[in-house]
Amino acid sequence: MMAEDPKYRPDIDGLRALAVLLVIFFHADLGCAGGFVGVDIFFVISGFLITSLILKEIGDDAFDLLTFWERRIRRILPALLVVVCATIAAGWFLYLPEDFDLVGRSVVAQAFLVSNVFFGRLTGYFAPGVDTKPLLHTWSLAVEEQFYVLFPLLLILLARQKRFSIARTILWLGVGSFALSVVGSYTSPSPTFYLLPTRAWELMVGAFLAATPGRKSSNPRLNESLGLSGLGLILYSAFFYTRETRFPGLAAIPPCLGAALIIFAGRAKPTLTGRLLSLRPVVFIGLISYSLYLWHWPLLVFSKYLAKEEQSVALRAALLVTSTALAILSWRYIETPFRRRWFFNTRPQILGFAGISMATLLAAGFFVHRNHGFPSRLPEKAMRYANSRNHRPLETDTSLDQLMAGKFVELGAGRTNQPISLMIWGDSHARSAAPVLDDLCRQFGWRGVQVTHSATAPVLGYIGTGPSSLGEDSPAFATAVLDCIIEKRIKHVVIAANWSGYTASDEFKTGLLSEARSLLGSGTRVYLLRDVPRPGFDVPRFAAITALHKGDLEQLGATREQHQLRNRGLSETFAKMSEMGVMVLDPADYFLNSNGLYGVVWNDQILYYDAHHLTVEGAKRLAPLFKPIFENE
Repeated sequence: MMAEDPKYRPDIDGLRALAVLLVIFFHADLGCAGGFVGVDIFFVISGFLITSLILKEIGDDAFDLLTFWERRIRRILPALLVVVCATIAAGWFLYLPEDFDLVGRSVVAQAFLVSNVFFGRLTGYFAPGVDTKPLLHTWSLAVEEQFYVLFPLLLILLARQKRFSIARTILWLGVGSFALSVVGSYTSPSPTFYLLPTRAWELMVGAFLAATPGRKSSNPRLNESLGLSGLGLILYSAFFYTRETRFPGLAAIPPCLGAALIIFAGRAKPTLTGRLLSLRPVVFIGLISYSLYLWHWPLLVFSKYLAKEEQSVALRAALLVTSTALAILSWRYIETPFRRRWFFNTRPQILGFAGISMATLLAAGFFVHRNHGFPSRLPEKAMRYANSRNHRPLETDTSLDQLMAGKFVELGAGRTNQPISLMIWGDSHARSAAPVLDDLCRQFGWRGVQVTHSATAPVLGYIGTGPSSLGEDSPAFATAVLDCIIEKRIKHVVIAANWSGYTASDEFKTGLLSEARSLLGSGTRVYLLRDVPRPGFDVPRFAAITALHKGDLEQLGATREQHQLRNRGLSETFAKMSEMGVMVLDPADYFLNSNGLYGVVWNDQILYYDAHHLTVEGAKRLAPLFKPIFENE
C-alpha cells in the first residue's frame, strides 16, 4: 500500500483556477450557466491531494492526526475568519433585521462546521432568494471539513487492517455514496445537493486516484486524448448545464470524471492540457482560488441586496475584479503567513487561535440571532416597511382531496350551510387578492369561498410544473373546480392568476376560453382579474432601504411600458373572453402614483409583500374594482 508522492503539480493549481473561474462566472451570471460544477472539480482535487498526502505519510510511518488537522486549520480558518467577520460587519450596516438574523444563524452553523446542513434545510441552491445569503457558499467548505474529520480516521484504520484494500474500500464507499446521490437527486434534491453522504463520492474519485499510484499510462497519445477529453467534459458541463439540470447524481459524472482524467493524464508527464493549465497566470489564479471563492459571493450578494434592478454586466465584472484584488491581498497577507508559520508557529498557539476564533464566531452569530438582527438599528418607519413582508393573507392552499370533499377556505361571515355566492379561483396571486373579497362578503352578508393553489393556473388542461404546484393533478383540479361551480350554482366566480408567469401557449388559451364558455353557459357570472402590476423587486426591502436613506418612495414602481410588455401574451385572449360576456377587471390604474408609475406605497402602506404578491393592504386597494359585483346583484 504505497501512495503517490504528492509532488507539486502546477497543472492541478491550474485545474483549481478553472474550477473557481467557472463558479464565479456562474454566480455573476456572466455566460457560464453550469459553472456550479466548479465545486465538484474542487472536491475531486481535494480528495486526490489530501489522500495522497495522508497515504504517503502513513507509508513513511510519519502520519500524525493532530498535525494533519493543524495544517487544515492553517489552510482554511484564517481567511474564512476574516471573510465571515467582514460579512457580519457589512450585514450590520446593509441588512434589514430579518436578513441579518439569518446571517447570524449561518455564522453559528459555520462555526459548528454544519453550514451545509443549515442551508440544505433552509433553501435549495438554485431557489429564489439565495442571493440574500452572503455565507451560502460556505456549504462546500463544510462538506470538505466534515470529510477531513472522518476520512483520515478511515485511512488509519484501513492501514492497520492489512486484509482490507484501501483502494477497493474507497471504490465501494464511493459507489454507495454515488447511488445515494442518484436516488436523492430525484427524491430529495436539496439535501442531496448539500450533504456529505451524497457528495462524498466526488471526493472519493480523487481519493481513489491517490490510492492507485501505479495506474498510469505511458502512451503519450492516450494521455493527450484523456487530458483533452477531461477538459471537454468539464467545459461541456459548464456551458450546457443550467439551473434546471437535475444535480448532482448522474449529471455530476462528467465534471468529476473530467477532473479525474486531467489528473490521471498528467501522471506520466505534462500533456497539452496540463501545459495550458500550468501557464503562470492560470497557476496564480489557482493559488488565490480559495480566497477568491470566499470573497466573490458576499460582494455579489451585498451588491444585489441594494439594487432593485438587474445589475449591468460591467458592474458584475467590476465586482469580480474587486474580488480578485481582495483575494490577492488575502492570499498574500493572511493565507501565506499562516501556512508558513509566520503567525502562531507552534501547535498550541494555532489550536488556541482556532478555539478562540470559533468561540468568537459562535458568540457573534448567536448574539445577532438572539437579538433578532437588531431591529433597533433602523428608524421606526423603515422597520414598519420591512415588517410589511408579514402582511400577507393566510397561505392556505386547497388540495384536490379537500376540493372533492367540499372543503374550502371561507370568505365573509356566511355560514357553511349557506349557498355560496362567490368563489375566487386561481393561484397565489388570487390568494393575495382574496382579503378584499373577504371584506366585501362580510359587508354585504355573502358567503364566499377561496379555491387556490400556488403555481397552478386556473385553466382547464393546464399541468403545473413548479415545485409548489399541483403538478400532474392540475388538470383534475381544474375540472373539479368547474364541476363544483356548476353543481353548486355559484353565481359569481372571480378567476385570478399570475398570468404573465405562465407560457401563453395555444393549449393554455384554449383551456381558458373553454372554461369561460362552460361557466357562462351554466349561468355563472364570470370575472377575470388581470394581473396586478409587478414591481420586480423585493418591495418591503427596498421601501425600507429607501426610507432609511430618506429617498423618494414615489420613485419605486414599474412603468406602464414594463407592465404592458409583461402582460401582452394573453391580451387577445382576454379580449375574446370579454366579447363572450366575461367581465375583465384591470387593477392597474389603482396602483398609479403621482409620478405616473405603478407604485408600491399608498398612504404610507406597503402594497406588496415581495416582488409581485399583494399585502392585505394592497389587496384592499382593489375594493372599488370589486364592489360593483356586490352592488349590482
